Parts: sequence; structure tokens; C-alpha cells
Amino acid sequence: MDLLHRLFRKSPRNEKTAQDVKTYLSEYYDLFKLELLEKSSQILSIIFSMLIVIVCALVVVIYLSSAFVSWLTNVLNATWAYMIVCGIFILIILIVWYFKDTLFIKPLIRKFSRVLYPTQDADVEEILQDEEPSPIGKPQGPESEMEGGTL
Repeated sequence: MDLLHRLFRKSPRNEKTAQDVKTYLSEYYDLFKLELLEKSSQILSIIFSMLIVIVCALVVVIYLSSAFVSWLTNVLNATWAYMIVCGIFILIILIVWYFKDTLFIKPLIRKFSRVLYPTQDADVEEILQDEEPSPIGKPQGPESEMEGGTL
């Protein structure tokens, strides 16, 4: 009981320590809020810019497909023209679906991981780039297999 009484008694030193802890926690909380604001604004800007690009691409696709259909109706029957354009769209959808990981998922994960976990480590950047490690500094050619590196 005496130990607890000594730990929790009011003294200038304990009050100063308690005030320092409160200040530290308050500053840490403010820093956390600022970092959260920065990262969320970066993520939202990425999402909005991607949405703008998608909308513009859809408008272009609509105009190009209508122009292609009108050109095909001069060459073929209108029904066949629309069926050909529909078949092209189905083919594009299947190709995009097949390559969705490399086209969309991996780049998004890479982008968001750079925003959420910024790093200056070159090894981590190579992993995020999804590239093979650099051969710089590694022995190359037949002479590297021999002892001493000469023929």
C-alpha cells in the first residue's frame, strides 16, 4: 500500500510527468489526424482522377462506336452492323476481364500502398514495381562461374 501511495501521490515531478504525457498524447493525436487527412485526400484524388478518365473514355467509346456503326450500315445491313459492334465489345470485355489483375488490381494496389506506406527503401520499391531484381553487382557470364573471375 505504501508503494502505491508513493507512486500516485501528488508531487511537482509527477504532475510534470503527467502533463508531459498528456501533451505528448495530444500532439500524437493531432499528427495522426493530419496524416489521415493527407492520405485520405491523396486516395480520394486518385479515385476522382480515375473516375474522370473513365467517364471521358466512355464518351470516346460511345462516339467511336456510333461512328463505326454508321460506317458499317453503309457497307452492311444495320442489324449486322450492330451485331458486329456488339461482338467487338464482348471481345474487349473478355480481354479486359482476363487481364484485370495486370491492368487494374496490381496497379491500384501499388498506387495505394505507395500512398499509405511511403518508403525510401529500394528493395521495397523493386517489389512494388513487380520487376525482377536488378542484376547490377551480380556476376554475369561464364567467367563469373570460375574461381577468381578470369578464364
